[in-house]
Amino acid sequence: MTPKGGLTINLNSLSFVDELSEVELQDLRERLTYVGYPPPEKTTEIKSILSLFLEDRSLGDLSTKEELWIELVNYGYKLGDRILTKTNPSLYGADVEELQELLSRLGFYSEPINGIFTNDVVSSVIKFQENRGLDIDGTVGLNTVEEIRKLIRPGFDTSLNEAIKTISPGFMTGSIGYSVSFNLPNVGSYKEQIDIYEKTKTLCLEKNILASFASEAGEEIKEKNIIDYVNNKQPALFVSFNDSDESFVEYFKGSFSESIIGKKLSEAIGDKFNISVSGRSSNYLKNTKSVSIVINGKFYQIDKIENLLAFLLDELNKLLST
Repeated sequence: MTPKGGLTINLNSLSFVDELSEVELQDLRERLTYVGYPPPEKTTEIKSILSLFLEDRSLGDLSTKEELWIELVNYGYKLGDRILTKTNPSLYGADVEELQELLSRLGFYSEPINGIFTNDVVSSVIKFQENRGLDIDGTVGLNTVEEIRKLIRPGFDTSLNEAIKTISPGFMTGSIGYSVSFNLPNVGSYKEQIDIYEKTKTLCLEKNILASFASEAGEEIKEKNIIDYVNNKQPALFVSFNDSDESFVEYFKGSFSESIIGKKLSEAIGDKFNISVSGRSSNYLKNTKSVSIVINGKFYQIDKIENLLAFLLDELNKLLST
């Protein structure tokens, strides 16, 4: 089954949903709604929404209802519902994601938002506690939560993913101020792939932007390696093209904040090329430090990429010059 957005759903991995009682199904609907997904009615719709939840949270296939309930509980937590402290294995969930996002807004956290209470999060909490005169223990209890919330201004939605701090005027040459990294799919012959890379590089230079590539023609690169590359490079923008029969653009949208620049770029592309736009929290979007967008469709093809990239890079230049 392929729902709106072009995502392929493996319903077989969720066959246990068919065995749930009416009471359990209603509980499942409520839990999905609580973690931010639209309330499904039909059983097939429940499976589709569950698949989106699993993909967004990088959970893979869950084979039992017990495993699913554990994940729904973890991603149903709000910051302050439980005490967050360093454990082995690490605590994870929506409350940790919210903590990372809020500390990022306040300038104490700059790592990817992954919802895991890592040592980097503990260090950020300690810095915040020290700065605010709280007990310094790296544990997030009600006092620390209250202090964080007190400092977040209403309507202040500066995004965690706005890594424009990486822009450096005079980068490489006096006219190139920042870079854009690309992840291009390995579709077509090797020569066709090389042509796409060269076209992308040329277009970027024409717009005074330096292109770098997290992907490599003719080779499959693991998702983790692509994310690590982008986080090491820290470009102003990361653009990942995804080979898809449906055309749509995705930007980062978490439970508590979103990428402002990613959203503006995505909406501009959506308006220009008449395609849908969606806020998501998939791996590329939430685990990269840079502003990131995913362009789904066939736009990477040589006869289409020039128009799209020229428009995208012009929009990026406009946003970064204001």
